[in-house]
Amino acid sequence: MSENRRTAVSMAVVSTASLMQIVNQFLFFKVNASLYGATAETDPLWFALAIPTFLVAVVTGSLSYVLVPELVARFEQAANQRDAWRLASFVGLLTLLASATISAIVYLGAEPICRMLFAEKVPGQHALAVEMLQILSVQVLLTGGISWAQSVLHSRHQFAVAALGGVVGTAAGLAMVFLYGDRGIQVVAWAINLGSLISLIIHLLPILSSLAIPYADASSIWRLCSVFWPLLLGAIFLRVSPLVDRVWASQLDPGSLTRINYADRIVMALLTIGTSSLSLIAFPQLAEHLASHGKQGFSRHFSLCFRRMILLIVPIAIGVGVFSLRIVSDLLEGKMFTPEDSHVVGLLVAILMGMFVGASLSELLARGFYVLGDTKAPTMIGVIGLSLGLLMKYALFQFVGIWGIALGIALHFLLTTGILAVSLVRRAGAAIFEGVGWYLLQASLASLLACGCCFLVYARSIGNTWVAGPVGGVAYFLGLLLVHNAEAKQVLRAISDRIRKGFRNSGGHVSAE
Repeated sequence: MSENRRTAVSMAVVSTASLMQIVNQFLFFKVNASLYGATAETDPLWFALAIPTFLVAVVTGSLSYVLVPELVARFEQAANQRDAWRLASFVGLLTLLASATISAIVYLGAEPICRMLFAEKVPGQHALAVEMLQILSVQVLLTGGISWAQSVLHSRHQFAVAALGGVVGTAAGLAMVFLYGDRGIQVVAWAINLGSLISLIIHLLPILSSLAIPYADASSIWRLCSVFWPLLLGAIFLRVSPLVDRVWASQLDPGSLTRINYADRIVMALLTIGTSSLSLIAFPQLAEHLASHGKQGFSRHFSLCFRRMILLIVPIAIGVGVFSLRIVSDLLEGKMFTPEDSHVVGLLVAILMGMFVGASLSELLARGFYVLGDTKAPTMIGVIGLSLGLLMKYALFQFVGIWGIALGIALHFLLTTGILAVSLVRRAGAAIFEGVGWYLLQASLASLLACGCCFLVYARSIGNTWVAGPVGGVAYFLGLLLVHNAEAKQVLRAISDRIRKGFRNSGGHVSAE
């Protein structure tokens, strides 16, 4: 199978799984919003979840950037297969010990952590926050294991298994909330744990039989640590922003923290299309191209990945930004989630489209640095961008409250993306962005056509977002064909070839009979 075709097939599989996971997550949000809305009861849950999420991002969030290139290099050589599995097992053991220790610390220290960070606005909120944090403390262990397993699977180009784990996990959590969610907000926390546990099991199944006695030689440990420590130190600073947002939001009216959380979660769900379906696939492939063809091969493949990223994120950013109020209303409004909640969350989502664009592009740009063996530059750029972003966010928060948080997040990500892009051009040359401007124009024109079709769906009450979304997707693809986009033509040819092949096989079978 050719490189382009393998990439396209992997993208199709992971994109489909990502879409299914997004649907599950949106349904999860819908059930939670219907049961509990945006109230003082929900604030402790989303505050508590932000703490293990932050800790996992610091400890294991950068693991794939370090481990994948090392394992790819070893797995590509048949003689090093055994060493690759021993190294993977060694890193897995360290991840298990570190994650389990942090989970225990969070569980035992839940009360002082909440007393220090959570602003209680309603009596009983503090006790509920402590309970939520104790339940969710195991997320550090579960999600840390998932991060390690994903790194191993991605180094083996087994993207479908990792994607399947996320889909089944979120579906299990959704089922639990749907069946038992009315028994208390604690059920939602346990459902999150259940989803992570099932996802971890699915990630581990293809790996367990190949694990070996954990071992890593001194040179490998030194090489991994030299790459990992800048990421670890940077992550402590870079990943703290969402936690700071929750701490600030807890100081506002009850329900504000939940509203910013819903908006953030919607955008993060959309990010799985921009990052999981392409950046994760591109990472090991960029490492291969650099190893086999040098910087020229790296630049050529990076430009291809960046153009494909443009085709993915532009329609989402434009479409969601234009129809955010209607999307949130259709997805979340009902019972406890009021029209006022929909209006606020919808506007927050529109503002956070800046975060969506910036995070999607900066993720790919950062991986470009990591493949080139440079973890310090993107970390320092991220620190500088976040420092400026926090200052802007704090200043805006003082004047416009929750809106300042969202605007500061968007500005931070866009600023960081711009600096990363300029720096990577200096490192790898302008060829990494070859053809990007033309793809951006094509994607924008096709997105406008898609928005027009979605407007007709909404205006004529043909259906809601669940109808407008697929209609817009089809219109966008047709728009790309109208502007003669090369990627859309390639997808169409692949579909046509598959149909013709199936028809010929069917015809041959009939003739034989």
